[in-house]
Amino acid sequence: MSQDQLLVKKIENGIVIDHIPAGKGFPVLKLLNIISTTKIVVASNMYSTKYGKKDIIKLEGKYLTSKEIDLISLIAPTATINRIENWEVKEKHQVKTPDVIDGVLKCRNPACITNDKYSETKTKFDLIRSQDIERNTFKCSYCGALLYYNEAIEFLMASPAMVSGLVSREIIEKTFLDTLIKKGALRIAPNANELFVFKSGRKSPNFINTGALTDGESLSKIKWAFASFVALLLEEGKLEDFDFVFGPAYKGINLAVLTCEGLNELFGMEKRYLFDRKEEKTYADKTMEQIIVGAGYFKPGSKILMVDDVITTGGTKLEALEKLKSLGEHKVVGLVLAVDRQEKMGDAVSVEGKSAVENLRDEFNLNVHSILNIQSIFNLVRGSLSGEIKQAWIDYYKRYGAVQLQ
Repeated sequence: MSQDQLLVKKIENGIVIDHIPAGKGFPVLKLLNIISTTKIVVASNMYSTKYGKKDIIKLEGKYLTSKEIDLISLIAPTATINRIENWEVKEKHQVKTPDVIDGVLKCRNPACITNDKYSETKTKFDLIRSQDIERNTFKCSYCGALLYYNEAIEFLMASPAMVSGLVSREIIEKTFLDTLIKKGALRIAPNANELFVFKSGRKSPNFINTGALTDGESLSKIKWAFASFVALLLEEGKLEDFDFVFGPAYKGINLAVLTCEGLNELFGMEKRYLFDRKEEKTYADKTMEQIIVGAGYFKPGSKILMVDDVITTGGTKLEALEKLKSLGEHKVVGLVLAVDRQEKMGDAVSVEGKSAVENLRDEFNLNVHSILNIQSIFNLVRGSLSGEIKQAWIDYYKRYGAVQLQ
């Protein structure tokens, strides 16, 4: 096996960008918004039977959005993208330079509608092709102003957050769990005699309280995790695109706000947030936001993504779905959770047959996605648990769990 082959094959999960023109590897890498934990290998001037020389980039645990792939093609039109899972190439395709570039370049014309601070119009540029890639130009679809190739590439590399890429579920899970543990949001009982008592009367060896995440570092991690997870679901086709992010009061409110901010900051997506009032508004302009804050921007037929912290019985989510009916015609495309406790509904004495997630899916046709669930948390922390507490987790889920822990 050649050294070139070894570099491509020695990756467990992630992306290999191959057949990059020699010398273009580092500009392509600079275009991407790589987080500090991503493992990177850049191989320059490797042998290529087709091109003579090429560069290769290997990204462990990272995935690319379709927008990133389009923009890579502007620098490296011969590049191929290899998606690797469990050491094997699961998908391979040649990049294709798009005819239109949406939402990532900036028009040089200060009078362009896209530069109006009161306008929400995103930029849109038509690619004017040339035989020499570096002589390509970009024409603003709104005002006709031209951007030359070098100007456009310099802007993209200076603003990688505009085309921020995706990371794997494993990295999102680990980063989010580390935050829960570090900040005291995941609490583990010290022994089997000091368990946490829920409203249902159930006594649990663990307790998750995202209300503990109130400092700046925690909020930054929440924003990154929720936005990255939602963007990954969208790219995988597991979540339908949406107009609003709705957070049930109270803990869901800041999650909706942070998700909107993160989607805009990291992925250039423009969404609005909504949240419900615990009590109806009885003063000032009652008609617009009497039950749902942010309803003034709602239009019939809008699509809504619900976000929340934890689901146990699902009661809060059912109440929220009922309140959303006050908006009129709409569609809830899904529910994204911080943690699914994977418990069956009921209380300490009676245990129902379904979990809250299963009930929402079966009764309301609502797709539920969680960044973490108890099974994944247990698998990540079990090595640090005492034998007594580990057994308490297993026993609790034998009685109340929709899954069994081992």
